[in-house]
Amino acid sequence: MMQGTVEAVVRDKGSEELISVPASATVAEAVDAMTRRDIGAVLVMTEDGLVAGIFTERDVLVRVVRAGRDPATTPVSMVMTRDVQFVSPGTTIEAALSLMYVRHYRHLLVIDGPQVHGLVSMRDLAYQMIRYGEGRFEAAVRAGAADANG
Repeated sequence: MMQGTVEAVVRDKGSEELISVPASATVAEAVDAMTRRDIGAVLVMTEDGLVAGIFTERDVLVRVVRAGRDPATTPVSMVMTRDVQFVSPGTTIEAALSLMYVRHYRHLLVIDGPQVHGLVSMRDLAYQMIRYGEGRFEAAVRAGAADANG
């Protein structure tokens, strides 16, 4: 498919993409999985292999730290984001970014029917646009830097 779809973003991210923890995992275990792989979110899966939710850095800040919960004893299922937004693999990067911007999401699940293809972040999408933008973004950055330096 084209470089401009979320499917291409998932493909380019490779096998590290679908990092998940069971719903029974503790917050500490989920944070450990996130920090070991330097990612900002993990999928939370049910025993049946279905997506129960997503656990993000924002969830850590708001629902764990700010709420005064103990990461070692709090189940991730208690503090995860349950309402996970998703797009199909053929969704354009621009459409996915627009959805994320309008709805204030940082991550989107990529699903085709029952199959989970991956999880993409705003950063992943922006990187793909810059990487395959035929120099448009680099030119804009150079022009902006030239303007700023007078």
